[in-house]
Amino acid sequence: MKMKTNMMIAAIAVLLLGVASCNKDENAPTQSDLNASKTEEIKLGEPVNFTLAQAPSSAPVQWTIMPDEDVQVNAAGNKASILFNSPGDYIVNASYGDVEGSIDVVVQDSIYNPSGGEPIYEPLTGDQVFITVTRVDSMGISGLDFRYITEKKYDCLNHTLLFGNDFTSEGLKVVFNSVYIPSEEFCEAGEDYATGGTSWYPIEDGSHVFEVFLAGTTYTGSFVKSGSNYTFTWPYTSGVTLTPLIIR
Repeated sequence: MKMKTNMMIAAIAVLLLGVASCNKDENAPTQSDLNASKTEEIKLGEPVNFTLAQAPSSAPVQWTIMPDEDVQVNAAGNKASILFNSPGDYIVNASYGDVEGSIDVVVQDSIYNPSGGEPIYEPLTGDQVFITVTRVDSMGISGLDFRYITEKKYDCLNHTLLFGNDFTSEGLKVVFNSVYIPSEEFCEAGEDYATGGTSWYPIEDGSHVFEVFLAGTTYTGSFVKSGSNYTFTWPYTSGVTLTPLIIR
């Protein structure tokens, strides 16, 4: 009789464990390996490549870095090239719908110099930035993709537009810092406009602030999201311009 009682208790325990596991996993996000080209001994200004492997290659992945000061994110689909401009420990997070990934990285205080020469951080003084906005719709959730291009051209076809993103519950602030031009030995000959972009996904309905800092000037506007419609208020016709103002 005692053996039957013990077997019954064990069976009930297994059943309850199974029910608890189902309840726990029902609404939990799908964890995914976030791959990085390196996680340690990263130098200042060194591009580090990250991939959210379980997300489709063209997915509008949302990238967040903690802390996010002096961090440059160049995202394209499920990949991002991230530059860290201050030393310290960082956590890189990526999410796409129910797929999430996270990884820790350590940045040193030495400056990245791949070829032995001296790179140049070209200031954006006297330049303008043109911003083009497009809507990103996926899995019934809407967001925005901001694309940046400078008015001026810069040396080396493999230069990098350095900027930082500051996401808050109220809006987005983009701080344009400079253009990273590699040393002569590492330069791909030619000149071109500096480009970059920011994906913001998902975005809640309501009013949001959109702020841009360029060459000592702050440009402040806003937009209202209603469903999949976006209406921007952006009063500037020079310095930093934004198009279109209405997305339906």
